[in-house]
Amino acid sequence: MMFRLLQVDASHPDRMRHDLQQQLDGKRADLLIATGNTMSMASLAQLAEPHQFARNWIACSSCLGAASSFGVDETSDRRLTLLAITDPDGSYGVASVQQDKNQIRQQAAATVLAAIHHAGRDAELPALIWCMQAPGLEEQIICGIQQVVGDQVPILGGSAADDDVSGSWNQFDGEQLGHNLLVIAVLYPTVHMSSYFSSGYRTGNFSGTVTAVHNRRILQIDHQPALQVYNHWLEQAGIAPLQPGMVISNSTFNPIGRQLTARDIPFSLLSLPTYVGEDGSVELLAALQTGDVISLMHGSKEQLVHRASHVVRVAANNLRLGHDAKPAAALIVYCAGCMLAVRDQISEVQQSLSDNLPDTPYLVAFTYGEQGNFADGFNRHGNLMISAVIFGQPLTERVYE
Repeated sequence: MMFRLLQVDASHPDRMRHDLQQQLDGKRADLLIATGNTMSMASLAQLAEPHQFARNWIACSSCLGAASSFGVDETSDRRLTLLAITDPDGSYGVASVQQDKNQIRQQAAATVLAAIHHAGRDAELPALIWCMQAPGLEEQIICGIQQVVGDQVPILGGSAADDDVSGSWNQFDGEQLGHNLLVIAVLYPTVHMSSYFSSGYRTGNFSGTVTAVHNRRILQIDHQPALQVYNHWLEQAGIAPLQPGMVISNSTFNPIGRQLTARDIPFSLLSLPTYVGEDGSVELLAALQTGDVISLMHGSKEQLVHRASHVVRVAANNLRLGHDAKPAAALIVYCAGCMLAVRDQISEVQQSLSDNLPDTPYLVAFTYGEQGNFADGFNRHGNLMISAVIFGQPLTERVYE
């Protein structure tokens, strides 16, 4: 089994084709996972015969570009970064669908079944499901997938992002480039894996219960207008209250956290306020339900800069303790909102990842929503989250001292 990190010039399809041929040494990968900014991703639509480079592709756009063990993209860069997995004894499959909000659960179930069939492993559960999709329907997608595989298979990935929340994000499945695709990859690798899903925020002193909600819009907290309660929390914490309108940039360090427990250990799943209405409602990028206990969360640039390396360390330690294996490659999802909040220190984030994954290829996407598996074993969608999937070294490559 082999992992290779590639970086190709996406300014023109011919340059991309040349770079892929050269860096893959003419050998077809079993799975290519790719990301880059929207303009770079768009070049994939003109790439002739993409399946000559990989049997399976899964890709989505990342806010302002990607990061990796090569470094961090600048906004002007026109390049794609790809993790190539070559695993002749493993199995991989990808399938996709144009998302329909009225049928998305059924679509997600059918798409994961198609990916499993494409991998040639019908009736076998994959070790990992990796998703990339347009933002907006993530909770229903997870529910649809779990109708097929249950809740024992980790579901990780991220929602495609653009540079300005204009909706110009895109996804690629190896055949088509789209703006509203759900792309699912199922992995049956010949190595062990581990994952970790977390945020870099702490729980504040103010909490309440959701008493009225519509889709991703909170109407009431403790039977009072949601904005009134949220602003009261902010003011009590010495933070300026929010005014009606778009609030993403003003709420990044103080999102709402759904309070959960795993093995008697509390943790938070974050939802980012994006818009507050004149009616006192608060729109989020992740769904809540009536009865959910929520808290005001607090984050800082320092926490967000250091959290990614913590997530990687935990995943790597889990791999070592559970499977006696060292990291061979990593897939990391880092919320685009967090990235924008620490943009002037993102190179420090990347360096901390390299320090914790020495001589290990890794790929980081900056997304508008993150999916992961918590310590309680359940897959969930959240905002302002960080996840890491660590692939272990193949057995034949392990060195025992």
